[in-house]
This record gives sequence, C-alpha cells and structure tokens, in this order.
Amino acid sequence: MLTRELTRCAAANGRLPYLSLVLILLLWGLPASAAPKTDTVIFKNGDKLTGEVKSLKRGRLSFDTDATGQISIEWDKVAGIISDQQIQVETVNGVRYFGTLTSSEEDPSVIVETFNGPELLDPKRVIVMSPIEGGGIHALDVDLSVGYNFAKAGGIESGNFGINMDYRSLLRIESFSFSTTLSDSDTQVESKRTRASLEHTRLWKNRWFSNGNLTAEQNDELGLTLRTSIGGNVGRYLVQSNSMLWSLEAGMQVAREDLISEPEDVDSLEATFALKWDWFLFQNPELDWSTDIQIYPSLTENGRIRGEANTSLSWEIIGDLKWGVAIYSSFDNQPQSSTGSTSDYGVNTTVTYDF
Repeated sequence: MLTRELTRCAAANGRLPYLSLVLILLLWGLPASAAPKTDTVIFKNGDKLTGEVKSLKRGRLSFDTDATGQISIEWDKVAGIISDQQIQVETVNGVRYFGTLTSSEEDPSVIVETFNGPELLDPKRVIVMSPIEGGGIHALDVDLSVGYNFAKAGGIESGNFGINMDYRSLLRIESFSFSTTLSDSDTQVESKRTRASLEHTRLWKNRWFSNGNLTAEQNDELGLTLRTSIGGNVGRYLVQSNSMLWSLEAGMQVAREDLISEPEDVDSLEATFALKWDWFLFQNPELDWSTDIQIYPSLTENGRIRGEANTSLSWEIIGDLKWGVAIYSSFDNQPQSSTGSTSDYGVNTTVTYDF
C-alpha cells in the first residue's frame, strides 16, 4: 500500500514534480553542444590527458575524453589546465575570472587569459570552473533518491522520494527540490510530509549572494494541509573551498497556511535565518555530509517561532550511486492547527543517483 502511494505521490502530488521529471527527460534527450576535445589536463606527476573540460566543483574536475567518456578527476592531483574554451573560474575568496586557460611548465598554476591580461592563480585556491559557451545540459546537476523501510513488529512501513536539480550560469544558480516521506503502521493512520521549492540565486562579489524562493509544504503531523511561502534572502559564504561550503543568510517571507482543523487560511509575515554547511571528501569511498538549519520568527504572531533542521550523510557505493542516511526535524512552538503537534522528526535511509 505504502509503496503504491509513494509512487503516486512522487509522480502526481502536484504538477510541479511531474513537470520536473518531464523536463529532465527532455533535457537528457537533447543533443548537448560540445567543444572540440582539445583541452589538456596536466597532472602533478607530469602525465597529461586530452579531452574536454566540463566543470570543476566540490573538488572534482569533470573531464570528457574519447577513450573514457566523462570521468571525475580529483582536483588536488591536477597541476594545471590548457583550454581554448571561454571558462569562468572562481576562487575561494569569491573572485571570478573569465577567459581561456593556460598553465606554467614550472609550477602548478591556473592562468586565465582575461580581457585585461593574464591572471596567475594557485590551483589550491580555485574551486569552480564553468565553461560558458557549451553549458547546456552539462551545467545541470540532478540527484534522484529513494528509500524504503519495513518492520514486521507493528507493520510499520516508511518510504521517501526526492529530487534535486541545480543549473548554474555565469552569475546565477537556478534550483528546484522536491521531497516526500510517507509512513504507515497497523496502529496509526498514514502520515505524509511533502516539500517542493524553487529558488533563484544571484552571485555577487566577495562571496555575497541574494536569492528569491517559492516553497510549498504539507505535513500531517503538524496539522498542515498546505503552507505556501514566497520571500527573499541575502547571504554570504563564510567558507568556500574544495572540501567545504558554509553560508549564512537572512531575509523575510510571506506565508499562507491551510490548516486541517481550521476553516480559514492563516497569513503571516516572517523573518528568515538560515545556516547551511556542506562537507565533502573525494576519496574512496566518496563522502558527503550536509546540514541546514532554518529559523522563522513570526513578525505578525507574537512569540511564534518555527524551525527546520536537516542533516544527511552519504557514501559512494559505486560510481554515481550512493547510500545515505538523513535526519529531518520540524518545530513550531505555536501550531495554528488545534490537532497539530509542536514537532515532527524522523530518519530516512536512501539510495541516491547523481546525474
């Protein structure tokens, strides 16, 4: 029963996740523009590899060769890159350069041939590379995750499904996420928790950024039929490296809540504060640990504070397939529904595939 409901919910719980899946299939089928495979990666041991630079992020250089297809190279093994592509290069302090790439034969270096002349960069301080001319599908990151748990005692079942998509251009990041968790047992009624979010992020100088977001949430445990919110934040990356991202942001949002036990919707204005921390290790096996904490003090309901906390840990199984565990928690000290609880929390195990 639960598995059928999970499948139905993932594909039909609102049109947004369904359309996103269609979008992935359409993008996957489109021919991607590709630069000639004439880029050269120079390794610290003196070896060289010819192909096409796709991207650098999270300590991994994605590189496409005729012999191997697209592969991931540990960035700390690379001494330099030579490329005629127009590539945006970003450093740990948030400075971005744009141009073709060359490298010194003497010392490890990334030299960006900008319009204002060459810029010599230490590879250790380079964290992002994005070819601009042939972005297309290669600039899109997609993660699909699914999990299922069953216990004979009590007939307890729980399942979860999630999708995350990010598209990065020269100065912007477009993001979409959808997740749903369903639980059922012989002694309790079925409970559902669902969240979908669209976010537009604008990158500024010195690691600053701003974003606008639209979110829809449903949570049976909190007595919430639907909460929609729209708002904006300003934030800054405090740490930005090839092994860690840590950011703080603050802003405001307008929320409307449709409650299970109340006949009328409730509108509110909230402040928003968020901390996001992401640590990743590109070794064997690859490890990724992400945590985000979000606090929403109400500006229109005296004393009300909501919060969300999520943490997930994933390990590489083989290639882009990962196994992980995620812990989620929601808190509302003044739930607007008379049947709602002040908190909701749980643990999910997942299998994730990274496209």
